Amino acid sequence: MVQDIAFTNVRYCYGEVCAIVGANFSLPAKQLTVLVGPNGGGKSTLIKLMAGLMKPDDGTIAVRSGVDIGYVPQSNSFDPFFPLTVRDLVLQGTLSNAIKPFRRYTASQRDKAALAIQRVGLEGLESRGLSQLSGGQLKRAVIGRLLASDTSMIVLDEPDASLDIAAAKDLYAMLSRLKAEKTIVLASHNLDVALELADQAIYVNKTMTVYPSARTLKETLKGGISL
Repeated sequence: MVQDIAFTNVRYCYGEVCAIVGANFSLPAKQLTVLVGPNGGGKSTLIKLMAGLMKPDDGTIAVRSGVDIGYVPQSNSFDPFFPLTVRDLVLQGTLSNAIKPFRRYTASQRDKAALAIQRVGLEGLESRGLSQLSGGQLKRAVIGRLLASDTSMIVLDEPDASLDIAAAKDLYAMLSRLKAEKTIVLASHNLDVALELADQAIYVNKTMTVYPSARTLKETLKGGISL
C-alpha cells in the first residue's frame, strides 16, 4: 500500500513541555485517518507537523514525492470589510507560485474553480461574500480552494468545531465522498461520526497508537480511554 507521509521517531516540544514524543506511523494514500485524543494531547501539533507549518525537534517526516498537502485550520478569520467572494477564494487555489501581476484568470482556471465549488455544495453562492457565509459554508469554501489547487492530501484540525449538527453532518458527508481521491486526515471529537468514516484511526496523547480499524478504537474507547 502506498504511503503518502511517514513519521519516524518524531518529537516536538514547546520549551520544556513536549507535545509529541516518539511518533511512528504512516498515512496510506487515498484513505481517511482520524486523530482522536484528549484536549492538550497533541492533535493540533501533529496536524501542523503534517502540514509542514512546524518542524520536529527530533526524528523525520517523509512526504512521498509529488504529494501536495493542504491545511484547513480549526478557525479562519476574514476581514469582513474585504470584498472577497466564494468564487474569489476558490479561484485563488488555481494560482501557481509564479503569479504574474494583473494577469486574468483563464477559462480553464474558472472551469476548475466552478467544479470545485460544485463539489463542495456551494453552487448559487459563488458571489456571496465570505463574511456572509455560515460556519459550515465557510469551511466548505476553504476546502473548495484546496480542491481547485489539485492538492493530493488535506489535513483538517477539528473541522466541525463550532458547527451545528446539520452543518457538521454535511461536512462529513462531503469528506466521505472526497476520500476516494484524496488522502484526508482530520482531528475530531465527534467520534460517532468521524470513526464511522475512517479507514484508520490514531489515538494521540503525546504518544501515538495506530488502529488500522477505526471500529477497534471505538470499542477501546468504550473500555475507558479518556478524551
